[in-house]
Amino acid sequence: MYQSIANIVNDMIPEEWGKILLYAEIREGYKKCFFYYYSPNSSKYIYSLDIPDLFSMDDEEYDRLEDELYDAFLQLQQEFKNQGQEEWTYLTYTLNHKGKMNITYSYEDVSEISPVEKQNRWEQDNLLS
Repeated sequence: MYQSIANIVNDMIPEEWGKILLYAEIREGYKKCFFYYYSPNSSKYIYSLDIPDLFSMDDEEYDRLEDELYDAFLQLQQEFKNQGQEEWTYLTYTLNHKGKMNITYSYEDVSEISPVEKQNRWEQDNLLS
């Protein structure tokens, strides 16, 4: 499943990249996924939702890949349930261009925190640290 996630994200990025930092949150009635990738071409992190505009990418193709990414995380969450493991509420998925991957699962209840505040906290912890 992790390789599938990596493949989908790689397909969403239309240029070479050095590192990907991804946030995914899955819970009853709510799902959120976004990522940043480091672009050696511009020496900065690019936000996933900016990709279609920055690269004149077909919106329908991007949306299809985004749906695949959500499906992959829903499958991962389901696999946790099937294995009798505690369900995570959100995760941080890190991948470098050499294929080294790390996932940090969180079990904290974040349902009462606004999506903007969660994203700001995550960005502070992962992009600015």
